[in-house]
Amino acid sequence: MRVTSRLAYAALFGRQRTGMATPRAVEAYFANEGQVAWVLRTGRGGDAASAAVVLGAVAGGTWKAGGPARLSLPGNELRVTATSPGTWAERTTVRITYRAFGVQGDPELDVRIAVPDEPVIQRSGLAADELLDAIASSGLLTARFEGDPVAAEPAGPSSGPGQQVWPLTLGGAAEPAVTRADYLDAVIAQAQVDEVALVCAPDLESDLGVAAQDDVIGALATSAAAAQDRLVVLSTALIRAPDVGAWRRRIEQAVPDAAQQRAVAAYAPWLIAEELTRSSADRYAATNPVGHVCGVISRLDRERGSGWAPANALVNDTIDVAVRSTPEDHLFAVSQQVNLLRCRVGGGLEIWGARTLDTGDGRHIAHRRLVQRIVRTIRRVAEPLVFDPNTQVLWFTVARAISGVLMEAFRSGFLQGATPDEAYRVRCDATTNTQDRIDAGEVVCEIEVAPAAPMEFITLRLTLGAAGLLEVVEQ
Repeated sequence: MRVTSRLAYAALFGRQRTGMATPRAVEAYFANEGQVAWVLRTGRGGDAASAAVVLGAVAGGTWKAGGPARLSLPGNELRVTATSPGTWAERTTVRITYRAFGVQGDPELDVRIAVPDEPVIQRSGLAADELLDAIASSGLLTARFEGDPVAAEPAGPSSGPGQQVWPLTLGGAAEPAVTRADYLDAVIAQAQVDEVALVCAPDLESDLGVAAQDDVIGALATSAAAAQDRLVVLSTALIRAPDVGAWRRRIEQAVPDAAQQRAVAAYAPWLIAEELTRSSADRYAATNPVGHVCGVISRLDRERGSGWAPANALVNDTIDVAVRSTPEDHLFAVSQQVNLLRCRVGGGLEIWGARTLDTGDGRHIAHRRLVQRIVRTIRRVAEPLVFDPNTQVLWFTVARAISGVLMEAFRSGFLQGATPDEAYRVRCDATTNTQDRIDAGEVVCEIEVAPAAPMEFITLRLTLGAAGLLEVVEQ
């Protein structure tokens, strides 16, 4: 689901929950000026908290004695349900107050909603047909009428009680069961969303055992390496040299291939941030930093562009690192391609380092994200051409469109060289499209780009297949 704010997330998935890292990571992402988040729910089943109340007995389509006689309703029962499964809405109270005569002489309803750890929501002076929308406006609950439809009592303005109160307390919730298979399904699902540029799984450590975690990390790295358009962000609470070494060896076994390693970036340690669930006496708690990191990268993309390193940037919504460490620990972590989160006196908390897990030429996050941005843009301009006739006109169109993308990157300062010829090369002609390629229904375009630093070229091969498939491969 695509969400663009904390409230939009809460309406779909619920608010902060004790023991769950994803709600806190989403909060941190938007607090650090991230703009768009795609959130996938892992797990199956689960139940949303719910409660129902009988508003009054009905006979022959009208209220029996003691009912809200001046109301016409589509049902004599009201059911209120949380917007998503899980125990986050347990003990939520909803209080409906009916007054037979309001300020204007018409019947009125008041509603008071109290979700644990959330501000109380209160709406007053509602007409009967406004009640459901008022409850839904909380973004956390939905409501519907059930039972028998009922018409207002025609006997006169004095019919029925002057006031009634109906309290509800939500319960019966259950968390979804989460398995390795559910996470692997989520890996496949996120790969199908073209807009995704950063991927993280904040609750992975708490949901699965070590072996299953490694399987999911490996699947994420494989998916990102194949797509060439997204970066997987991992984190570890460890920072001591021996612990980081063991963690790094474990991740290297899960992500052994260089192409996969340059699609993954790791950060350490965890951060101290405000405990938003308010379920603990402690105001602050250790927090997985992946949401903070992704939010900072999203912000820097807009401010400076994806071709610059996402480092030396202040991190919001946190006050300190969760674990103290020595300079020797820092040096060792850096040698293991782990990017540090550090708090300097007078300098605030910053991201230090911008490297992927790759120890070779693909080690710079700036280069990887530049290539990923170019790949996403190339797909947008090339995909509409996949069914065009395979002629020199098509070759020229592809080359011109891609050159336009690279010229923009050059003018933004992301590529080296004094002229475009020194910064990139695009070749889509008879040398790349031999008769064998044409007979196979393929168009091949070779692209070379030279990032601003270090001085090296990255080569991409773009292939438009006969079945309408578009493939971008880094060579």
